[in-house]
Amino acid sequence: MPEEEGIPRYKWRGWKMPFGNLKDPEYCEYGCPICRGARRGNPIYRVIQGLLMVLTLGGCWWGRARKRKYGVRPWKSIPQSGA
Repeated sequence: MPEEEGIPRYKWRGWKMPFGNLKDPEYCEYGCPICRGARRGNPIYRVIQGLLMVLTLGGCWWGRARKRKYGVRPWKSIPQSGA
């Protein structure tokens, strides 16, 4: 997975999920097309993500890993440091 400027790249623009690493919070942040679309405000992706949150009882593996690392849910942006 080549990286440019510290941002990981995922195959097929994120549609190929990294099942070999289920605890990769960066996939939710930079790779997952559903989570990225929901954070950008796309209503279709928000509905899909809402359904996934209900069906998986709290989100996918990568969304849960993102919550553990950054402390925010998959549909919310990571807060910038106020320094």
